[in-house]
Amino acid sequence: MKVLGIAGSPRKEGNSVFLLRKALQDLAVGFETEAVFLRDRDIRPCEACYDCEKSGQCRIEDDMPELCGKLEEADSIILSTGSHMGGVTSRMRAFMERTWPLRKGQMARKVGTYIVTGRRRIGLVGAALEDYLSRLGVMKIPGALGYAFDKGRIANDREALRETERLAADIRHCLAPPAGGEIR
Repeated sequence: MKVLGIAGSPRKEGNSVFLLRKALQDLAVGFETEAVFLRDRDIRPCEACYDCEKSGQCRIEDDMPELCGKLEEADSIILSTGSHMGGVTSRMRAFMERTWPLRKGQMARKVGTYIVTGRRRIGLVGAALEDYLSRLGVMKIPGALGYAFDKGRIANDREALRETERLAADIRHCLAPPAGGEIR
């Protein structure tokens, strides 16, 4: 079983990445885990050409075909982003829009969740990620929210740390095979 973390933060050591790493570390025993940093990927914005409607693939040549493959291979997905002006980061938004071809059942039976950090007024980030996960058709579990602005301050948010532990436990529970067999 594989858990894929998608980090939308422009900072590799940012607060949302801190919580993502914690969740993946909690899941490393028993699961294959991988973190993808969108800041290191070439992801161009969607051009709304709808070529993917006909072919099932985006015509833009960048890193998204590889990332879509990783999403399809994963059993669980954790989206991680800071709140930027009340929304997801621009990198996360571009990534989400470019997964349009995956909304036709390819992601069914996968577990999806999110981690969001921000200062005080996180805005509608959680709602946007919930909606996105619904559009992908994954089984959603509650996300984790953290409140911090300065780098590293999230480590002082005990509630965010507990929510991240709970998130990892929920993923573990959802992916655990039933007694006597596998899920698939």
